[in-house]
Amino acid sequence: MEADFPTWEPGIRRDYPPLRGERQADVLIVGGGLTGATCSALLTAQGARVVLLEAHLLGMGDSFACTGKVTGQLAGVYTTVARTVGMDAASAYARLMREAVLGVRALCDSFRLPCQPREQDVYVFAETEDDLPALQNLSALEAKLGFPAAPAPDAGGCPFPVELSLRMPNQLTLSPLPYLLGLIEAAERQGCEVYEHSPVRAIDGRRAITPGGSVEAAWIVLATGSPIGCTALPRLAMMQQRACAAVVLQGGAPLHASHLSVQPDELTLRPIPGGALLAWDMGRAGTRQHEARQTVLERTLKALLPEYRVQERILRQDVWSGDGLPLIGSIRPEASHLLMATGYSGWGVANAYLAARIITGQIMGRPLPEASLFRPDRRYPSHAGVMLREGANVAGGYLSGLLRPGAPVCTHMSGRLRYNLDAGRWECPCHGSTFTVLGETLAGPAMENAKVSAHQRQ
Repeated sequence: MEADFPTWEPGIRRDYPPLRGERQADVLIVGGGLTGATCSALLTAQGARVVLLEAHLLGMGDSFACTGKVTGQLAGVYTTVARTVGMDAASAYARLMREAVLGVRALCDSFRLPCQPREQDVYVFAETEDDLPALQNLSALEAKLGFPAAPAPDAGGCPFPVELSLRMPNQLTLSPLPYLLGLIEAAERQGCEVYEHSPVRAIDGRRAITPGGSVEAAWIVLATGSPIGCTALPRLAMMQQRACAAVVLQGGAPLHASHLSVQPDELTLRPIPGGALLAWDMGRAGTRQHEARQTVLERTLKALLPEYRVQERILRQDVWSGDGLPLIGSIRPEASHLLMATGYSGWGVANAYLAARIITGQIMGRPLPEASLFRPDRRYPSHAGVMLREGANVAGGYLSGLLRPGAPVCTHMSGRLRYNLDAGRWECPCHGSTFTVLGETLAGPAMENAKVSAHQRQ
């Protein structure tokens, strides 16, 4: 990721200095991605003194590969929530996602963000007859959840044949990196202090320590994907780190809508100037699933989208939640000032807005009524065992990788790292920490760099 912007998102980037010395704030936000940017804008708008720390460059983490679909159509996520938590929770989450689409649109308008927001329909498709039952079940569920979704025999101009599509109108697309940087600039105009190249290496109570200084704050928000430093197994077991490829395609017939497979690990498409932007699930981070999924992606491109040519590929890491609901709020009751936001299951822009609403409400003393649904320490007696068993199964699947002799060790919980040749980075299969080829920390929960010897470097 040497370029300032992906090829489909032209823009201008400002440079921010690293933190030097001591600072105090009402709120410290750790992480300059979509969640950190949205939190900083909402909090400063309500008068909070905010400091934002980014370990590298703003928006250059997993938000760099965000595809900018802002929609309440989360497809299989609602099915997961209804099954594991219940219909009341699914209904509340669906309503909050509808409100998030309106909220993101309002932010674009009120801050005049240069992110090209456009209203657009979203279609969920069943590619084959085998997919039809899943699409029919989704249609029935979303009708109960109050969505204006209806079967669309014309498939909305999908560029390849499908059996049937489900249309949801009046959704939104935007350019996510200009959106993110615009929100941070809006927060800065309200007094937010922004620092790049300032990785947090330790958190001591209400004080976060970086190589160049520290920040003491009444509240600390970990907006870092997997929350840095978190070792609480119930929360870690609720999170699964999955890689996702964003593929810029040029040529082919113009798209006029976004298209999502009803299968959660298959492709999504959205239009961009001169082509389409495809997102493709690459499997669990730090495992060999990436190689198999890459082969399937190449075959899919050749079979379904032969008129398009690949211009750019960008890899990001998504955190999926075990029960479908994001994890937003205090990491643990005894440290209520330490907040986290993660588990968006690939739907970053809308869930970042929801997270910012919940976190802002908690900090400003006006909690969102539904906030308890998303508590990271939540328990659902009938399903908690299922989620923890799923987490244990995931860990068991990684065991052979964890015990590889000679591989570098993750500084989070000592898992053995695996090198991802396509991404050019070391990945931990346990909880998703990533490191450069030299062992420098790219993403948490690890906080310290890994030790990589010369013979281990790829």
